[in-house]
Amino acid sequence: MAEPTDYDTVAERYAAEIDRRPWNALYERPATLALLPDVRDRDVLDAGCGHGWYCQWLLDRGARVVGVDRSVRMAGLATKRLGNRARIIHGDVSDLGDVLADATFDIVLSSLVLHYVDDVGKAFCEFARLLRPAGRLVLSTHHPTHDAKSVAEPGYMVEEVIEERWGWLDQNMRYYRRPLSSLTEPLAAAGFVIERICEPKPDEALRQADPKGYEQLRRLPAFLLMRARKDA
Repeated sequence: MAEPTDYDTVAERYAAEIDRRPWNALYERPATLALLPDVRDRDVLDAGCGHGWYCQWLLDRGARVVGVDRSVRMAGLATKRLGNRARIIHGDVSDLGDVLADATFDIVLSSLVLHYVDDVGKAFCEFARLLRPAGRLVLSTHHPTHDAKSVAEPGYMVEEVIEERWGWLDQNMRYYRRPLSSLTEPLAAAGFVIERICEPKPDEALRQADPKGYEQLRRLPAFLLMRARKDA
């Protein structure tokens, strides 16, 4: 099976464009932020922080923030963006035992990261370790049905790495497509109680910015979002 895309290969191009991409700026981000509890005076881990957009949003609203990313270049871009306002770590979200202590955070946010992670169960266990009792996990990932072709063949229940062309990056991107149960079962096994599952609907702002994308997203959601609570 092919490996998911290494973001060191696209970091600068991704960071230069992503904040203006309608599917991110007007679709995934508003839906993800709506699931977050109040972040003021809370310790928040941005697990897969990329170039630091969510870190900056959290800091501007009074959170204490640590960001981690597996891409050296992405971590560098986040550090450049945020300066000394947040601690940015180059590391694997599934294995942070050497750098972060147990029960350090009130919230873990993981936006569009888990479809690049080989073992989501290990990542969920690590998030549970890092959260304080009753802490919240908010995540977004690619929806398992967004690629209708692969759902039909080899089939919805097959977990696989798929490859698709992202024209705005001029790059073939690879990531895991998983059935919903491949997220919910390991999440429960790690000690989380799911509070919300969200399949965002496009709004008028997206229709104005990307009419074709709006029509597509009205029929098939691109992303799946969840909020879960660490079982005290």
